[in-house]
Amino acid sequence: MRVLFVAHGASHVPWAVPLAWATQLAGHEVRVAARPQSVDRVKAAGLIAVPIGDRAAGDAFAAWRIPDSAERPERIPADWPMGPLPWPEERRLSWASQLIGLADSLADDLVAFARAWRPDLVVYDIGAVVGLVAAAAVGVPAVGYSWCQPVGIYFLDEKEVPPAYVRMFERFGAEPRIGTDTWIDTCPPALSRPSRVPRMPMRYIPYNGPGAVPDWLLDRPGRPRVCLSGGITTSNFADRRRQLLDEVAGLDAEVVLAVAGTEDDAGPLPANVRTTGWLPLGALLPTCDLLVHHGGAGTGMTGFAHGLPQVTVPDNTESTQWLWGELVEQAKAGIIVEPDRQPTPGALRTAIEDVLGRPGYAEHARQVRQEIEAMPLPGELVSRLEARATA
Repeated sequence: MRVLFVAHGASHVPWAVPLAWATQLAGHEVRVAARPQSVDRVKAAGLIAVPIGDRAAGDAFAAWRIPDSAERPERIPADWPMGPLPWPEERRLSWASQLIGLADSLADDLVAFARAWRPDLVVYDIGAVVGLVAAAAVGVPAVGYSWCQPVGIYFLDEKEVPPAYVRMFERFGAEPRIGTDTWIDTCPPALSRPSRVPRMPMRYIPYNGPGAVPDWLLDRPGRPRVCLSGGITTSNFADRRRQLLDEVAGLDAEVVLAVAGTEDDAGPLPANVRTTGWLPLGALLPTCDLLVHHGGAGTGMTGFAHGLPQVTVPDNTESTQWLWGELVEQAKAGIIVEPDRQPTPGALRTAIEDVLGRPGYAEHARQVRQEIEAMPLPGELVSRLEARATA
């Protein structure tokens, strides 16, 4: 069987790696289609990459942000995505338009490869709707995979379908894929929200890229170790570096600043802070007691896979980061620090001390870890993919 994986972006590539490798280890041929910005991450994972699109289109998509003038709701609705989306309708349509526009810029390359390679199945990131176009163009089934966020393009009936979506399929003589296919979902029960899309649960296996273990990591400090990370592709924490350092200076904890850049970017480090350079979170987090991060689902799920409570400091322009913070609080495993609504100096430090000082947060984080470990391993889903390909 030939399986074509389609990644959405560099920070999403790690979500595809465990299942892609499980599929390959089961004896199937695997290719991973990715934009130029993501190809090196696919290759670093030991998988065969298929470059699609051009870098300029990808950069234009990455530069798009929700307008600053747009008002963010006070709280994400508890019934989302069954209820209203957590941003105004015009913003949701703008997001869908961006994803469709990006997919359209990738479609020629991906369909050409699919027609030449003839996959039996397409497994696509739910943000990479171009995977559905390629599957339709060669007449094979498609299965979506989510990144613990119900943010993807799907249309339940024809009334919801914008013309641009239909035109992508018509360009290749294919019928538009309308209605929900099954999504592979790594979200454990404690973090899940109701959804009309059928789901196949799969255990989250952290993959954070290659790296080496530094000597200092083997020595556990005699006090809590706190990891501060802004993820692998965001500049959120790098931009806030001085603010973060001022907040954590003097904490009775060893603080590991796992962000890009050097000490010179923000002046000297406080005595209780060290920087890591590039270090996979999968190596660092087992030695930590708390994870402080920007609200990225990949960073957060890696933290929960190691049973860590979390403090999230989302970027106000990224609604998905706010959603992750809401999910952490829903699981009673951490706290959101909202800088614009909590301008009081020391809010982050107070949150860190609160989470470290109350055992309940760590206990709930360990419960999330147990839920993750009870979910089917990627290798167990390969038979489901095989059945889907031959159905």
